[in-house]
Amino acid sequence: MKQKHSIRGRIYLLFAAFTLFTCLCYSLFLLAYSWMVEDNVFNKIVSNEACYIATQFKANGDIVEPRAPFLALYESWAALPGDMYQQHLKDPARIEFTGGDGGTLHLHPITLGDDVRILVADVSAFEVGGEYLPYVTLTLVGILALFLALALLIAWPLASAASKPLVALKEKVEAVDLDKVEPGFAAAFPENEIGYLAHEIEHSLLHIKAMLKRESDFTRDVSHELRTPTTILKNLAQQTDGETVLSAKQAAQLSTAVQELEQTIDTLLALAREESQVMEPVVFLNVLENSVIRHPELATSDDFDLSIDIPATLQVQANRNLLTLLINNLLTNAVMHGSAPSLKIFADDHKIIFQNPVSDPLPSDPLSSHSKGSHSNGLGQGLYLVRRICDVLGWRVEAYTTNGTFAVELQYEPAS
Repeated sequence: MKQKHSIRGRIYLLFAAFTLFTCLCYSLFLLAYSWMVEDNVFNKIVSNEACYIATQFKANGDIVEPRAPFLALYESWAALPGDMYQQHLKDPARIEFTGGDGGTLHLHPITLGDDVRILVADVSAFEVGGEYLPYVTLTLVGILALFLALALLIAWPLASAASKPLVALKEKVEAVDLDKVEPGFAAAFPENEIGYLAHEIEHSLLHIKAMLKRESDFTRDVSHELRTPTTILKNLAQQTDGETVLSAKQAAQLSTAVQELEQTIDTLLALAREESQVMEPVVFLNVLENSVIRHPELATSDDFDLSIDIPATLQVQANRNLLTLLINNLLTNAVMHGSAPSLKIFADDHKIIFQNPVSDPLPSDPLSSHSKGSHSNGLGQGLYLVRRICDVLGWRVEAYTTNGTFAVELQYEPAS
């Protein structure tokens, strides 16, 4: 994407603009201060002369004339030249006026007995602010240009240094290959606001990568894992013509296909959901007991030998929904594919083991997709889904047969 203004350029311009603004403010302050000093000097001169006249009057009763030719003493406010009296009436506190010839006059009232005299100083000949203003302005402009040039020279390396982490982050994000993003993306950035932003971007990229992977896995699983049960149901539907009654084998096959298809869909949907990635401490026995109570074959069968030896305090780190689906798949596998109605569930050294008797030889990898025994009516999906769930939970799973007993070992993650 083409950028109109880089961060480096913005910092550069802001630094230059701040320098220019500071210099202008200082120049205006300097001019205002010089004018204020000049006015205070004039006021001080007039005040000193007024004090001299008042002192002389108090000493001998005579009203003396001002000692400087630019000073004049008027008998009253009304005697002032021009419209100064009217201006005084509008603003009695005003002491600086403009004379009729454009000059500047400074006034100071003096109380002499019962009368008030007005001492007026025409300081037009002594004002240097206006006379030297062009030279002062030119000097200030030169100084401003010098400081601005220095600021621009300093601003460029400063802007480059300040924007370097952001530029590096931008280039790294542009070069990201989402399929190859791994934790550590933000490790190269300092622990400040840039580092925080890099960590957030890393978290977002990993989150997007995980979501895309789940979507890809779900699409692949739906297109691959549901093809076989769909074919079985389609064949059974074709064999059922009109009032044709299914044989006992076909009915069992249909029931098994529907049940395992339902479990497959539930598991694939759970694996695709983002909330299924959230792990928490879970009491294993609570989830197991709830699954046993809700399992149709176990809930309605009186002759099923179910043995459970799980400590009530055993907690695992898992997602409760996925753990429920995991247990349901293992229970269904034992009920539907065991050679006898028997299942033993127990804990042993950070492992939870499901054991049931079998008579048929099992494939070399019972946990692979569509892997099942020679006489099984199932789809070969139950244990494959168990492995998929364990992968998400971060557990290890093993399946093997020993002396006519099939066992599934779950090496769980203890609750943190």
